[in-house]
Amino acid sequence: MNRNPDDRRIKRTKKALKQSLLKLLREKEINQISIQELTEEADMNRATFYLHYRDIYDMLQQIEDEAAMEISMILQQHLPNEKDGQPYQLFVALLRYIQEDAQLCQVMLTKNRNQNFIDRMCGIVEEYCLHSWLSQYYQAGIGQKVAYFSTYAVRGFLAVVAKWIYSGMQESPEKMAELMSDMGTYGLRFLDMAPAVPDQAKR
Repeated sequence: MNRNPDDRRIKRTKKALKQSLLKLLREKEINQISIQELTEEADMNRATFYLHYRDIYDMLQQIEDEAAMEISMILQQHLPNEKDGQPYQLFVALLRYIQEDAQLCQVMLTKNRNQNFIDRMCGIVEEYCLHSWLSQYYQAGIGQKVAYFSTYAVRGFLAVVAKWIYSGMQESPEKMAELMSDMGTYGLRFLDMAPAVPDQAKR
């Protein structure tokens, strides 16, 4: 079934505006970006912008909402099971998403840190971690100690992901997922483990 040409046109328009906004956000704060500047960067007129967004802040909010929805869908597709308690596949899926939308994640997590965006993403993952993963292994109830651990783990992994993005994503999502799984499982003992075989050596 062919998609409506208007739908495809809208997606192309929003993608061009998104790429232009993220490019500008690498250079300045959002309150320094005008709609005129944005539309000139995207090579379109202001009227086209107003067909989809009220202002720059509304546009950024919609971009964040879409990212939150994508993250939530990935989390729901990787619920824990009794056979495999490791979150490796979940990490792979999340890292692949980040790699595919690298421009957004680079701006929001490293170049122009958006604390509201970071807190929102962490909140989604923390709630999932707390109620879908940790509750599988701590049946006594979700106490404050477990909640603290959830925050510690998620914020720590976010810092690792931000470093991965900032360094140019040199490791594959699979390699990073393996490292993060080992960090979560072994803690400081992770540092005593033999180094993983580089991706190039596996080929």
